[in-house]
Amino acid sequence: MFFKLVLVGYLENITNDRRLLEHCAMRLDLLYFLGYELDEALPWHSTVSRTRQLYPATVFEQLFDRVFGLCVQQGLVAGL
Repeated sequence: MFFKLVLVGYLENITNDRRLLEHCAMRLDLLYFLGYELDEALPWHSTVSRTRQLYPATVFEQLFDRVFGLCVQQGLVAGL
């Protein structure tokens, strides 16, 4: 779920974790993509920030590039 959130932030050009979660909470398509129900609360922004700090920058970039590449391969990303 964390990497899905980061992917949404990247695609929507949202760099602030608090703003990202507020954005996702307002979009039904993103809630569906993240696997959340309408009445289910998203994690706190601090949880996302702390999770982001668990990964060294290089590991995070490699994992994110891999996830993003898989999305492109599956045709989930257009306009590149």
